[in-house]
Amino acid sequence: MKKVVKQLRNRMFHLMILITSDPFQVAELWRRRGVKIGEGTCVYRDVVLPDGEDEIWVGKDCVLTGCIILAHDASTNKLLGLKYGEGSVTQKVIIEDDCFIGYHSIILMGVKIGKGSIVGAGAVVTRDVPPGCVVAGNPARVICTVNELVKKRIDQIYADPGIFPHGTEKLKIRSHE
Repeated sequence: MKKVVKQLRNRMFHLMILITSDPFQVAELWRRRGVKIGEGTCVYRDVVLPDGEDEIWVGKDCVLTGCIILAHDASTNKLLGLKYGEGSVTQKVIIEDDCFIGYHSIILMGVKIGKGSIVGAGAVVTRDVPPGCVVAGNPARVICTVNELVKKRIDQIYADPGIFPHGTEKLKIRSHE
């Protein structure tokens, strides 16, 4: 009976996520499931997180887009003599404040994403990311600092203002140092 109730709660939870398109409400739903998520953080509904049993900490003012965050590794369970559904090896995942986690990126167990960092779309993060860095690739590696990326975008916008729909007068330049 407990298993059926847990399955129903899980289905209701995922249905609630599908119903809302507000990433702040989605973050609140995940908080209620036990995931530690800071204030002002957006979690889009296509983000995949464990159901509160694995330890994941997401700082404040982060953006999580269609990513997968895994704080466990079940790949060795059979070799360790465990059956499907038994506990796996787990390590905490920490995403510090002001981070952006790109679409289809995967963050593996034991990883710490430093404050103000950006994880590029499709990156597979297997080790810690220093603060203020941009990582991309599989496995993810540092490709530049956030400040270097912002400068590059500003240069692109001034070279071709049509790529930035808000106009150059609306640019708000903020350092991530």
